Order: sequence, then C-alpha cells, then structure tokens
Amino acid sequence: MAMDPRKIAEMLKLRALGWSQEEIAEAIGTSRQVIGYQLKKLKEESMKKGSNEVFQAALIGGMAGAVTSIGLIALLSELFKENNE
Repeated sequence: MAMDPRKIAEMLKLRALGWSQEEIAEAIGTSRQVIGYQLKKLKEESMKKGSNEVFQAALIGGMAGAVTSIGLIALLSELFKENNE
C-alpha cells in the first residue's frame, strides 16, 4: 500500500526517534503491516542504490522539514540493526 510523502516523512521521523512500528502506525493512522512494508521497501531500495541516493531523493521529494541528517543516520542504524538480529 502506498503512503503519501507527508506520511512517509512522519514515519521516518518517528522511526529515527526510536518509535516502534506499532506506535508509528497508531500515530499516523495506518496499520503496522503498512509501516513494516514501507520500511522494508526503503531499506531494500537503499541497499540497491545506496542509502545516500535513496534518502537524498526523499529529501528532494519534500521531506526535508521532517527528516534531518541526524534522523537519517539513526534510521539507517536502526534498520540495519534489525536486519542483523
């Protein structure tokens, strides 16, 4: 299921702050499965293209106000940590 750029920006911001998928889903009004899918899709895309390219595209797409470079680093760290668990 596709999410609009505003919800993706909010999802990334909350994930970077350490929120769980369930907490994010409740906050933005969607299911945990949608959040999980979107995070997985972003992670897969970042592994193919490189995280810088994927997240720069997200920033250019209007998410600059919601996702800072510190948030991106925290998000990537969290995503890769989950993948290794």
